[in-house]
Amino acid sequence: MFTRDEQDTNELPPFLNTWRKMYAVVLINLVVLILLFYGFTLYFE
Repeated sequence: MFTRDEQDTNELPPFLNTWRKMYAVVLINLVVLILLFYGFTLYFE
């Protein structure tokens, strides 16, 4: 079986150190895409 330390390191996100940073990147990406598509909608309307 895994020790507590091995289990904790296996549950880390693959690219960033913490899940909080990973969620922040995902949310920022979502906001940028929404603003980008809104800008396209206004420009090509």
